[in-house]
Amino acid sequence: MSWLRRVWPVVAVMLATVALGYPVALLFGLPLARQRMNDLSNWTSQTVAAQPVARVPTTPSTLTFASAPASGVLVRDGAPLASPYRQDGDTVQLGAPLARPAVTLGAALRGPLDAAGLVYRLPAAADTGEPLYLNGTLLHAGAIQSHERADGRVTTFTFDAASGPVAVGDRVLIQGRDYRAKGDKVVFANPPDFNVDVRRITGDYAVLDAAKGIVALARPAGAAPRLGVDAVRLAERLAGAVNGSNRTFTLAHAPLVRTDPSRQVYLDGTALSSAPERPRERVDGQRARFTFASSRGLVTVDGQLMSPGTQYTRDGPVVTFTQPPRRNAEVRQYRDYLVSDVRAGTITLATPPKPGSVVWAANYTYYARPACGTTVMQCFASMPQHPVPFPNWIAARVVPYVSHYPITDQRNIVRGVLYTTAGTVSALLLGGAFGVLLAVLFVFLRPLEQALLPWVIASQTIPIIALVPVLLLILGNVGITVQTSLIPTALIGAYIAFFPVTVGTVTGLRSVDPLALDLMTSYAANPFQVFVKVRFPAAVPFLFTSLKLGTAAALVGALVAETESNNRRGLGYDIVGQVQAGNVSDLWILLLISAALGIGLVALVGLIQRFTAPWDRP
Repeated sequence: MSWLRRVWPVVAVMLATVALGYPVALLFGLPLARQRMNDLSNWTSQTVAAQPVARVPTTPSTLTFASAPASGVLVRDGAPLASPYRQDGDTVQLGAPLARPAVTLGAALRGPLDAAGLVYRLPAAADTGEPLYLNGTLLHAGAIQSHERADGRVTTFTFDAASGPVAVGDRVLIQGRDYRAKGDKVVFANPPDFNVDVRRITGDYAVLDAAKGIVALARPAGAAPRLGVDAVRLAERLAGAVNGSNRTFTLAHAPLVRTDPSRQVYLDGTALSSAPERPRERVDGQRARFTFASSRGLVTVDGQLMSPGTQYTRDGPVVTFTQPPRRNAEVRQYRDYLVSDVRAGTITLATPPKPGSVVWAANYTYYARPACGTTVMQCFASMPQHPVPFPNWIAARVVPYVSHYPITDQRNIVRGVLYTTAGTVSALLLGGAFGVLLAVLFVFLRPLEQALLPWVIASQTIPIIALVPVLLLILGNVGITVQTSLIPTALIGAYIAFFPVTVGTVTGLRSVDPLALDLMTSYAANPFQVFVKVRFPAAVPFLFTSLKLGTAAALVGALVAETESNNRRGLGYDIVGQVQAGNVSDLWILLLISAALGIGLVALVGLIQRFTAPWDRP
């Protein structure tokens, strides 16, 4: 069982390394996942819009809405209704009959245009934003894009929904014939065309092509949907006191998308603008007077709201600051309102609304949740790449990566390992031979050591990354094809490996017991006999120890040389390729292969030591 005593420490270290990989992966990955959660640009956005009546009312005094805001305001044609009403959840009770019907059903959509009975076309000049009704019930639009982009080759697409018809461009595909669905993954029979929209319909319908007026239903209908004309809508009333002095109001959903072109905020029947106005003059750090397009509005400098009267004065469209803004500062004016707090959903109006006014929003977009998940661990698991993947993630990529190319292909990983091994062994043989020769000369010729040792030490201070291009240029000029030759690998690896061999061998040759040298002198031994019988046996442990260090150095040199010479046959080129592609799991596989190669070569040196120097066995 002696072999077991030698093997179990290695196994124990490997198991401990694998177990340690999980907390290390979390240590490096969780901060990145938390950063993704906090970055609003990585969140999914959702649009809030004024809701049309959910069903064509059967009684003129009761209106029903779906997903009604908690505090709503009835609007029509961009203005609140003057009729009295009372909201109770999704139901609104009218105090007086409406002058016109709450909704009028207009023309029916043309279709169906496909065999499945899902695709329809809007009537000419119809707006895709108009509500659609089927049998008197409002249809809700909804569709999500796939995570993957269609490139003409990809056939597997992932969605944030596990059900719903799949549409490619303006066509709805047939499940079983055109694609297979398994939860949130969809596998197409044929790859979609380059850059075409791949969507999954999650609502009652989806607009597939707004320009052509193409819409698709989520399920076949017995009749064609009809447009809702002149519909009464329930819009969101902004929270805030309307008392003639308050200017701050809050939307119900936040954080807001600051640059939201679809946002529509109204004061009674007047649409408010949040478009920033730039001054006509250049901000040079000395100018204090600036001219804007409007004669009123909120003034900001670098996003900070300025206080009128104390920080600036106004004379119509001309604004004069008490202190000139710094050079190239962002000076802006917002004529009607400013999004003053994105995360809280707060806006500040330029003019306080009069009592009895209504501040409401017909449409706006907010960040609903992080796209990566609602918890840090979900975001961690959904990261496309991890700086340190879990060990089982790396293990799952081993077989696909190793078998990606056949053994006959130059890009096969086995061929790459063999090529790098050949370069490392060549470098070790060359560097070892040169190092041993130099050590023998240093021991027997002390003046030579005093003259060359400083230069030998200085040679190791030259950055290898700067030396390789020079060597490649020289080899190229003498006719060597560096992209396919082992010579750069051998020379660079030998350059790094010879130094530890030289130092170790010199130390070993000088480690002889002086009494042994005196004994050889008394036997009238010549220097060659002293070297063979005494110095070399004493130097063997040091020589092989330095050769093991030189092996690791030669492998590093070989990888660097393959990288710099663009040699596609070795592991160095593969490592750089995975770094550039961002395939972290495959990169770790290559690093582990390189580490295993280094361990194997060092073990080979130890095995040679056991056979060539049996007296040095422990």
